[in-house]
Amino acid sequence: MSKPGRLPLPLVAWKGFSRKLFRNIVLMVAVGLLVALLVFALLFKQAVQDDLEQATKRLGADIVIVPSQAKSMAEEFILESKEKIFYMDGAIYDELKDMEEIAASTYQVYLNTLDSGCCSIIEGQVIAFNQEKDFVIKPWIQNAVPLQKGEVYVGNYVWQYLGLIDTIALFGQDIKMAGHLEETGTGLDHGLFMRLADLDDITDEALGTYKRGQISIIFLKIKEGLDIDRVVAKIRDINPRLGIMTRGNIGADVRTTLSDIMRVFTITIFISTLLATLLAWSTFSALANERRREVGILRALGAQKRHIVTLFLSEAFFISIIGAGVGIILGHYLIYLLAADFHLLGTLSGHSWLSSQNMAVSGIGCLTGVVICLTGAALPVLRLARLEPLLAIKEE
Repeated sequence: MSKPGRLPLPLVAWKGFSRKLFRNIVLMVAVGLLVALLVFALLFKQAVQDDLEQATKRLGADIVIVPSQAKSMAEEFILESKEKIFYMDGAIYDELKDMEEIAASTYQVYLNTLDSGCCSIIEGQVIAFNQEKDFVIKPWIQNAVPLQKGEVYVGNYVWQYLGLIDTIALFGQDIKMAGHLEETGTGLDHGLFMRLADLDDITDEALGTYKRGQISIIFLKIKEGLDIDRVVAKIRDINPRLGIMTRGNIGADVRTTLSDIMRVFTITIFISTLLATLLAWSTFSALANERRREVGILRALGAQKRHIVTLFLSEAFFISIIGAGVGIILGHYLIYLLAADFHLLGTLSGHSWLSSQNMAVSGIGCLTGVVICLTGAALPVLRLARLEPLLAIKEE
């Protein structure tokens, strides 16, 4: 017979865990749902923040200027690939390009979106760009060659569908693809890029609401070492009616909304934590009442208090680790499921589950589930371990 100090506690704990399987499954489900919610919230925040940061870096500009009323539309194009058109006077670019603080500048014109059809390209944003001064588009094209008359670059999303189209035309004119962009994770993926000079060959009717001499967006790089806020202030002095976005505030509305969403998540997780802890306390209080005699016999045979505590906390550990594992899988599944429908979660779908960030989130979720379950179980277990052996055996 095994000595008290050598009791196979993990095995005994597992058998105790399987005795009241339904009750333990209920606790596992509670822990799993809490962990799933926590993992989902952390992954959601991580995905949106990563997408915002990557989108602004990939544009290659320190300052982005659009019409004041079009800031939200510009952000939707940059961050969510939603096709948009908006215009301002091209003279604005001439006012800003020669500022001494500007190291490089370029601009683009957004034209009507394309509809699917036999003689046009899959839906996407048509963008005329300044080929000579561009630093936004060409870095995403390997071995980019200058566009000639009737040639275009296409974004990665558009490129995926061009193989299905036999006749490629733009505004009623045949065009030739000279290259395509690598995936940027921005609205550029949905773009078709033509030379500004080719706008002269398009009729006014085909251009729709665009008026010649207008532009849509300006990209500015400032000289190294300059304070971006001071440059922005100077631009506002030149023209106070512009919509100005910088690397740090592109997606400001999204960031504000994200903060609000995370506050809701925090409150929900806090309430769920309290409920899971109370359920663990209730489950192990019932367990302690049911197994008093068993504990009294074990104590009478020489088991120490620490053996009793270890035994029952091992049961709590089994429950929490299984529940947390299920919750981690569920939390990852939910975020990957949503990534198919929400562009701002798209960056996460390209990350491995084994990435350091995702593993850290999973570790936080697992640790939270274990701590909550063990915390809830600790009070009734400690009370049970303190019972006098004879008193515990006599009690029914």
